[in-house]
Amino acid sequence: MIRDRLKTHYIGMNKEFRYRGEETTRIETLSDAVFAIAIGLLLISATPPVTYYQLQQFTKDIIPFALCIALISIVWYEHFLFFVRYGFRNPYIVFLNIVLLFTVLFYVYPLKFLMRLLSIMYSNYFIMLRDGNSQELWQEYAFIMEGGDMSNLMAIYGIGAAAIFTLLMLMYRYALKKSAELELNEIEIFDTKMSIRSNLLMTVVPIFSVVLALVYRHSIIGTAFSGFIYFLYMPIMFINGSRISRERKKLLESQGA
Repeated sequence: MIRDRLKTHYIGMNKEFRYRGEETTRIETLSDAVFAIAIGLLLISATPPVTYYQLQQFTKDIIPFALCIALISIVWYEHFLFFVRYGFRNPYIVFLNIVLLFTVLFYVYPLKFLMRLLSIMYSNYFIMLRDGNSQELWQEYAFIMEGGDMSNLMAIYGIGAAAIFTLLMLMYRYALKKSAELELNEIEIFDTKMSIRSNLLMTVVPIFSVVLALVYRHSIIGTAFSGFIYFLYMPIMFINGSRISRERKKLLESQGA
């Protein structure tokens, strides 16, 4: 199991943190199974190609599939990090964890649908800029979105993404609240606070997307821009990561570590 191997080697993890959840619990075993099912559903939802044309269509899903795997993996790793750090088994964390797993499973199909749709849409935008306007490029998009609304789709996805990272943030807030019981030292408290801040930032972006989608419904802001807004993740998380690294280094230096 990947989780067990990571616990053995602590690859890429902060060595200053005393990990209290080294023993794998049934909570983590269930969670890993659910994440595996979520990834499996992404594959099962794809029809196996039986003709060359279907194979071509199948390969078009590589980018959406890769993006879905990446997003699920980010959530999984954050989940792993929380439990290996604190080792909680109490009812409140179990409840938050069950809600988190439910949300991940529920949003697997909407996530793949959205990633595929965005891939088609932005590819068409690029082709239009390169070759000029062509109505034929949007036939597949129109077929997929028949009877639907892009603004509503972005709002549905944004609510799900915000819910997932809000739940992770609440789990870390609970850990911070129990810092005395966990006997967290100064650097561990700092890492916990930074995890709260990082998950809060991960929550703000989809909420902003939802607001754009609902307020500017049926306009380019509510459709295209509410999707483009997710590109803010890159500069925001880069700046946040750089600040955390600097602040953590100063804290370690002040402690003589």
